Amino acid sequence: MGGLLPIPTETSLDLNEAYSLYIEGLKQGQSRELYQDLRRFVQWCGTTTKIASLTPQTVASYAEWIGRRGGDPAKKLAPVKALLVYLKRKELIELSLAPHIRIPKGKGKRSSGTASEIETVYLTQDGFNQLTSELEVLKIERIKIVDDIGRAMEDKDFRENAPLDAAKERQGFVESKIRELESILNVAVVGEKGGKGQVRISMGKKVRLKDASNGKLRSYLIVHPREASPSEGKLSSESPVGKALINKKQGEQVEISAPKGTIHYLIERVYG
Repeated sequence: MGGLLPIPTETSLDLNEAYSLYIEGLKQGQSRELYQDLRRFVQWCGTTTKIASLTPQTVASYAEWIGRRGGDPAKKLAPVKALLVYLKRKELIELSLAPHIRIPKGKGKRSSGTASEIETVYLTQDGFNQLTSELEVLKIERIKIVDDIGRAMEDKDFRENAPLDAAKERQGFVESKIRELESILNVAVVGEKGGKGQVRISMGKKVRLKDASNGKLRSYLIVHPREASPSEGKLSSESPVGKALINKKQGEQVEISAPKGTIHYLIERVYG
């Protein structure tokens, strides 16, 4: 595909730029479906989304969405996984995101129950505000997409109507994300889990941990998976460390099983 582009050293690339960089290095003769699968991921996340802001929850949600669409999810997700491996190998992203692209075992297993039947979601105030803002932006985009579809349908030849196909696919992405955010916000409780006076670790708590093996200190804010950002010290309550910390108190020790062995932490401080 011509000469290779220079590899950037910073993580300021957006997804569209990262996609272009990646495909520039691919061998010629790749299937059309491979490019379609990659573009689908880029459009789902947003073409201007910075790759440094991608989270495990984002790519896991995308894999779930692909699984619900039917077809062969493993085939559709393989190019995306390869892209994420490439970005990590080139040190363009800090997190290893490829392992979070998991092949769904079944389709449509999400609960269709009412909000009262769904488990409560605990969010920090910042997280709640962020998801609310994201939802508002998506609802504005939803209106724009309807206009785009209307304009595209003015072309009576639907067989080769690329703008119409693109608008409908984007509509599917946006509607899926709107439903996901609404399902979270409808059952969200802002603040920490538990009653007043408790000193146990819960959502929204900041903790300072001491690694028993080397004495190194680490500080984390425990957040909902949607808010997780390890580079900013925001730790998912569903991560191995997060699960081990929930409901523990200052002064207690926890152990976490990791590929390199068991890690022991002392909870030095629990902040309000």
